[in-house]
Amino acid sequence: MTPPEALEDLAAELAERLPYNDVKQLSHACRIGRRGLHALEAQVAGIAFRAACRRLRSYLPGDTDGSYAAGLLLGAAQARRSQMVGHRVDVVWTGPASSVQTSRLTSAVIGELIDSAAREILLVSYASYPPKSLSAALTAAAARGVEVTLLLEQQTDNPKFQGSASFVDLTATRLGWPAQYRESGASLHAKIIVVDRQTALIGSANLTSYAFEKNLECGILLRDAVHASAIARHLDALRETGILAESA
Repeated sequence: MTPPEALEDLAAELAERLPYNDVKQLSHACRIGRRGLHALEAQVAGIAFRAACRRLRSYLPGDTDGSYAAGLLLGAAQARRSQMVGHRVDVVWTGPASSVQTSRLTSAVIGELIDSAAREILLVSYASYPPKSLSAALTAAAARGVEVTLLLEQQTDNPKFQGSASFVDLTATRLGWPAQYRESGASLHAKIIVVDRQTALIGSANLTSYAFEKNLECGILLRDAVHASAIARHLDALRETGILAESA
């Protein structure tokens, strides 16, 4: 039998790395037991979420009651949510885990950011082959009236760029950086998300499945309206002077 302390550590780790709603789903599945975790794993696409289902199953052999595990997960998720109130800076990673728990998953943070948006989402990326979860979250945000702006690299402006799948069905304002306003050989290489000019994620991750789930990526999440607004206003100013322009 696995010691309760080990399960408590796992619950704390999952609450740290996964979105609150994902941990709630895991908690509900644990109450059903291994069968519930098997069913949940079959429904989800994220690598980290599926791995969490498998790890939790190892703590629930046979017909073991999963109520204890479910309670630990929910309690850890609530504690994490309370801890984040007033917490202004967080480190965000994609890639292999280590014994040093200093961060949250890129996919989890971006999903929560988009779901939290009330007015505006600004996304800047070099490559954009978005996972289905990202496209769905942005479509849902646009449907509830959130203004989505995409600033993406384009091959017409950068011949070295190999192209992207650029959210074709998403209702959004699309911006580019025209070639005539660049130094020779320059790329639109920033990776930024700003939500409601209150929160910003700045890092290495493009808007791609590999960046969300497989690559080694790092970013900084700022819950700071001064800096988040300054990033958005800088891009506003570049747009007003024509350095950034609307694209098809």
